[in-house]
Amino acid sequence: MSRLFTGFRLTLGYLAILLVTAIRRPARPPPRPSWSIGDEARADFLRRFLRRLRGLPVEARRRQLESVPVLLPGALLRTRRRRGTLGGVPVTWVSPRSGGEPRLVLHLHGGGFSIGSSRAIRDLLARLALASNARVLSVEYRLAPEHPFPAGLDDVRAVWRGALEEFAAKQIVVTGDSAGGNLALSLMLDLRDRGEALPAGAVLFSPWLDLRCTAASFEANAGVDVLDRELLLDEAAGYAKGRDLGDPSLSPLHADLRGLPRLYLQAGGTELFRDDIEALAAGARAAGVGTTLDVFDDQVHDFQAFGALSRTSLDALARAGEAVQVFTPVPKMARS
Repeated sequence: MSRLFTGFRLTLGYLAILLVTAIRRPARPPPRPSWSIGDEARADFLRRFLRRLRGLPVEARRRQLESVPVLLPGALLRTRRRRGTLGGVPVTWVSPRSGGEPRLVLHLHGGGFSIGSSRAIRDLLARLALASNARVLSVEYRLAPEHPFPAGLDDVRAVWRGALEEFAAKQIVVTGDSAGGNLALSLMLDLRDRGEALPAGAVLFSPWLDLRCTAASFEANAGVDVLDRELLLDEAAGYAKGRDLGDPSLSPLHADLRGLPRLYLQAGGTELFRDDIEALAAGARAAGVGTTLDVFDDQVHDFQAFGALSRTSLDALARAGEAVQVFTPVPKMARS
């Protein structure tokens, strides 16, 4: 009941911001010329929401995030969700109701390593399953500050190994958003260094790649993006627990990328992480890794989570689904 009430209150808050934005639009231009009233309202709402979360205890922050409603749940109605465990780690399976081709998307949620869950991104998972025509496996890895590095990575590795009991590595694409993008890249580096099988590729949505947060876009996009550098540094400290934030095991932007599978990267043009994502693309190409980068002009961090509220979000997820299918082609005779 508490989650329902919180979701209702958040919905009213968003609608109020949407109304105010529409009323004052004739007198005040948006922070970015291309922003619609909806774009501006979503960014304003998320910025305020994340700022309020910062003052709450971590458990309360997790509950608040899970209470955010899905306003247009069409994708949820076209998919099935099932909770379980794999490799001793809680997971959530999401699959199209119409079936799917024999491939797996292993997704790692964001949340600054301290919050986030499969429920919090349930709409994104559903849309990713539909766009990829695949089963999606979302990992409930342990969170900081109770479980700092490398607990989350250990959980992800355990689920990866469990998934290999049903799927071949070449049938799996690893995906992740924000901090989950960091873990996805870190997983592949870890598997490469251990000499273990690698996935067919990776799709990273607005990945957090350098926990030091020093790129020029942190200053250039401050006040426009929904994230805040000081909050990010607090989250990084809780995750690293005294380790050097520039260590490649924490900040994979600085890792040797040779030998990794293909990458498809997405960044928002106004997000704080933009420059780091562009640097990863350049570094991966220099290391011989097949890499595609799409920068979506004037989009904020994790804009893909807006789902049906944003045409740009839907376009980004369609491109991600296409990348998954390119990385894991299915022979015609194997199609369901």
